Amino acid sequence: MFHSVIASVARIRRRRCSPSRPGWLRRAVAAIVLGGSAFFAWAQTGSPELTILHFERMPYFGVESGRSAGLLVDISGLVFAEAKIAVRYQVLPVRRIFAMLAEPFNACTLGALKTEAREKTYAYSDDFIYQDQPFTVILNAKHRHLFSKEPTVRDILESPLRPGVIDGYAYGEWLDRNLAQYQPTLSRINIGDDTARLFRMIIADRVDYMFAVVEEADYVLRRHPEFARDLVKVALADAPAGNKRYLLCSKGIDKDLMRRINVAIARVKTSSEYGSVIMRR
Repeated sequence: MFHSVIASVARIRRRRCSPSRPGWLRRAVAAIVLGGSAFFAWAQTGSPELTILHFERMPYFGVESGRSAGLLVDISGLVFAEAKIAVRYQVLPVRRIFAMLAEPFNACTLGALKTEAREKTYAYSDDFIYQDQPFTVILNAKHRHLFSKEPTVRDILESPLRPGVIDGYAYGEWLDRNLAQYQPTLSRINIGDDTARLFRMIIADRVDYMFAVVEEADYVLRRHPEFARDLVKVALADAPAGNKRYLLCSKGIDKDLMRRINVAIARVKTSSEYGSVIMRR
């Protein structure tokens, strides 16, 4: 059923909608919900109880061997098992995920950062499910001599080098604030489902560096050992503790499901199983 709803939305987009009409998806989903009570009933009371929407961004979440996998998938699995909630994982583009979650049904996404703007539209878990390690810089190795062993973020952003950032991606309050303060000329890159794309652009001299959390940087560099010839990972002297990642859900989620999720998160975060997952990051 869910696949047919997504297909219907896609057809509406292709046939009737243009980029100049930003409300197209909200109206399309609303029409499906209002015109097809079966979808609304399935989302609210059917099996599975909860749909988890995610995109491709390993090591946090993605698809391996045909199944959803990744650090946050493992953590969320502990939460849903503790809460005794049956779930179904569904892969969608990130923009569609947030548009779908603006509608009232039992669905969440994993590991979202909390912002005031998002809190107006979505429901967050009471507590975070994971906290990132600090930001690091992935730098073209030929520029390493320009900086000390552990430069500050100001040293990096005030340099003449060209930063690449992921288009449409929120880096969190600390880094977003510094980008706004020092205003480097940014190259905004759409990486699609390819986490390593921006790394390759640094090697190709299209940009000079990027910011990445340690988990993501290590994941890509482990899987692409050939990158070590051209890239270096540089720690930042003033990088704070990493961003906190929450479950972000539709405001229409069943209240009992949300209560059970919040109780489960508190229990899971004190468990040895949670510690074991964190140690594998």
